[in-house]
Amino acid sequence: MNRQFRVNGIAGIETHIELLNEVSGGFEARVSSTNATGLRESFEFIGNELLDSCLRTGYLEAIEEPAYAHAVLTA
Repeated sequence: MNRQFRVNGIAGIETHIELLNEVSGGFEARVSSTNATGLRESFEFIGNELLDSCLRTGYLEAIEEPAYAHAVLTA
C-alpha cells in the first residue's frame, strides 16, 4: 500500500502521512512531523471520509513515488 501525502497548512512544520494498511472504514497510518526541535512520529487511524475530505480541500497532497524507487543497482 504505502501511499504517501504531504500535509499543507502548518508553517515551519513538515508533516507526512504514510498509509500503511487498509482496514475497515479507513487506514492505519504513520504520521511524521519534523520541526526545529526534531522528529515526532505517531501511528493513527484515518477514516475514509476524512482522507477524502483532506484530499478534496488540498490539505493533503499526494507525494509521487520517485523514479529511482524501483531501480536495480548492478556492479
